[in-house]
Amino acid sequence: MAALHPIRQFLVEPRAFFEEHGTASTLPVAALAVVGLAIALAVGVTVMSGMLAGAVQGTVMVDNPDRPPQGICGAFENDSPVTEGCDEPAEIERDAGAIVREAANEFVGTVVLAPFLLWLAGGLTVYLGGLLVGGDTSLPGSFSVAGWAAVPEFARLVAGLAILQFALADVTITNLESAPAAVRAAIAPVEPLVALASLLTAAWQLSILSAGLAVEADISRGAAAVVTGIPLGLLVLATLV
Repeated sequence: MAALHPIRQFLVEPRAFFEEHGTASTLPVAALAVVGLAIALAVGVTVMSGMLAGAVQGTVMVDNPDRPPQGICGAFENDSPVTEGCDEPAEIERDAGAIVREAANEFVGTVVLAPFLLWLAGGLTVYLGGLLVGGDTSLPGSFSVAGWAAVPEFARLVAGLAILQFALADVTITNLESAPAAVRAAIAPVEPLVALASLLTAAWQLSILSAGLAVEADISRGAAAVVTGIPLGLLVLATLV
């Protein structure tokens, strides 16, 4: 049970957690949380792409990547080295779901980078916010507090995937061109749940940030909530609009 005490403390009493374990001293663990989130998001995109691919049925004709452009094939003799592959068909049949999966997986790099950019922005916000209200903050402590705010994102990721799975459960798309509109129509009824998950995540993050900054800068919890809550609120608003 003693091993679970810090976890319970962080979840229920974040200020007591930071008072007992410190801010700067927990930076390595906070950094691991950010790295773990980046990995989890990459896995999440892969899972999401599988869900979308599963909703798309049928095949489509696409340009054959093994065949040179028609302009090259028509401009040179058949025995020219540059026309190698011109005897291949101009188009080939591909599984529509596989195309959707490949398109979705292209976002993996972006989502992996996002947690680190937000950690940088969050760390600077905590650091400068503490100084703004007369506190005494340090960069290691500030980035530790911002890193711990990544923990609620794991819950939002799980909730988001569950909501998407529910929304797409009975969806079958047979026309690839209409897929984006069909997915938007399927998600529309559950958008309030997505918004609720985002708001609950932000509330949890504000609790962590305000508690951590209050300890790090030796300021009141209310002042810490204001300087961290305003930028956090703007970020949430931008994602929901």
